[in-house]
Amino acid sequence: MPMDGFTLSFMQRELRDTLLGGRVDKVNQPERDALVLLVRSGGNHKLLLSANANQARAQLTAQAYENPAEPPMFCMLMRKHLLGSRIVEIAQLSGDRILAITFDCLDEMGYHVKRTLYLEIMGRHSNLTLVDEEGVIIDAIRHVNAEMSRVRTVLPGGIYHLPPQPDKLTPALLSPQALHERLSPLSCPLHKGLMECVAGMAGVCSKEVCAQIGVDPFTPIPELEMKTVCQKLYNFLTRDVFAPVTLYDEAGLALDFFAFPYQTFAADRQKTMPTLSAAMDEFYLGRDLRMRMQQRSAGLQKHVKSALERTEKKKAIMLDTLQNTEQTEQNRVFGDLLTANLHLMEKGAEQVTVINYYDPECPEITIPLSGRLTPPQNAQQYYKKYRKAKVAEQYASEQLITIERDLQVLENALEDLEKCETSTDLAEIRFVLMESGFLRPDANQRKQKGKKLQEGKPYRFTAPDGTLIEVGKNSLQNDRLTLHARGNETWLHAQNIPGSHVIIRTEEEPSEETLLYACKLATYYSKGRNHPQQAIDYTRRKYVKKAAGSPAGLVTYTNFKTAIIGLTPEDMAKIMKEASK
Repeated sequence: MPMDGFTLSFMQRELRDTLLGGRVDKVNQPERDALVLLVRSGGNHKLLLSANANQARAQLTAQAYENPAEPPMFCMLMRKHLLGSRIVEIAQLSGDRILAITFDCLDEMGYHVKRTLYLEIMGRHSNLTLVDEEGVIIDAIRHVNAEMSRVRTVLPGGIYHLPPQPDKLTPALLSPQALHERLSPLSCPLHKGLMECVAGMAGVCSKEVCAQIGVDPFTPIPELEMKTVCQKLYNFLTRDVFAPVTLYDEAGLALDFFAFPYQTFAADRQKTMPTLSAAMDEFYLGRDLRMRMQQRSAGLQKHVKSALERTEKKKAIMLDTLQNTEQTEQNRVFGDLLTANLHLMEKGAEQVTVINYYDPECPEITIPLSGRLTPPQNAQQYYKKYRKAKVAEQYASEQLITIERDLQVLENALEDLEKCETSTDLAEIRFVLMESGFLRPDANQRKQKGKKLQEGKPYRFTAPDGTLIEVGKNSLQNDRLTLHARGNETWLHAQNIPGSHVIIRTEEEPSEETLLYACKLATYYSKGRNHPQQAIDYTRRKYVKKAAGSPAGLVTYTNFKTAIIGLTPEDMAKIMKEASK
């Protein structure tokens, strides 16, 4: 559910009831477009204010966010003004997607001053702006200059102006008569009329409002008894119907969140939540994190794909070189035959026919010649081609070993990028690519040269019988997980494709349920997660070996058994949910 003005009105009430009078104890900026305030108000509450283009929202959250090592300048400025302040008002402006949070702060001289933080939820134009009592912009999370917008600039020192307001009915102007005046002249379906006339009404919401008052949302307005409809609309839009729910699909994956149960969706797919923030947390659990990491790793992913494409082209060239073995041997034979029959060759001849002693039947064979060369020079020319081809073949054979290793490193890195959850995970992938020569260290990495790389944490799952199962997120974690495991612990990996190393943390024989669950994890965290019959190899850790000098994550193993696994949508949803905890 996009956070339209209607949904924001419920969130505004929830935040007001929880945070009003609360004291701001911490201010963090985990992402360049998001702010997290720790507010002490009858307990500690984390207020998330996100101006992300795709997921702009305001909510209380229980999720943990990773903060950068050095806080951004906007964060430092927010700390300067908001730390220790008290929230004195939380308001929604004009029923639209604008939330204004007013703080009672102390300035440098110790006087009480008001600061207002405006969250504008407007897609790619979303913003977070701090304004003083005079309406002057202190700073914004996104600066908008005249070149970016001719309508409205948002720059420090400028006067803050609200975004242009559409000519729609706000909560303050809402009445049966006003609705009738706006809707009656229209000829479109009722749900579209609501979107056009009522502030903050999105498509999903407008259809649901129609369902709640018992009207088909696609019925044209002229066919309705509008006085009765407008009275029902007013009664519904002004009553308190706060009962948050999360909508799930058949596999149990959260699809959406609503401020109250929606009649336009199956009731058995909706789960009641204690607060709208809790419903949003359930929806965004893992989803927000994956999107953020995709944004951070987009450049690296593009780089890896380009390197993979170049390496595959190089492999094709080397294979083509090796396929010309027959032509190479023919050059040697021609050289030998010409050397043995120099007396038959005339200077300037274009070809010569000789007996091929290398063939058991000794047939005659015609050998092309260069008229510009002498007979001995023609023979030496074929020998030269033969030697050159043999050197190329030897080089191609040696290169193919390196190329295969490089392809494994790159394919593993591409798969590992999908499993990234923290900047530490991403740094480990960068480290592997730098060690393999596919990436140059940037300025920050050169400064930190010699410092120990921070170690990321593997996924941890609990099997049905309570056994711990660990799954590596990248090649470095795979190495640590495998090499530090005990000899009789069970090790699993998808057969012949990039994937995570999985360790069942018990030296006893795992139960069938635990082994099956571990096999499903090995399948899900591999390139074959969507294959209906993916082979998973498993063996004792003591049978897994790592060759000296081999790239991170590459091992050999023996004494293994193989299970064939196919994941259902329910399996995938369960693993995703467990991984997000």
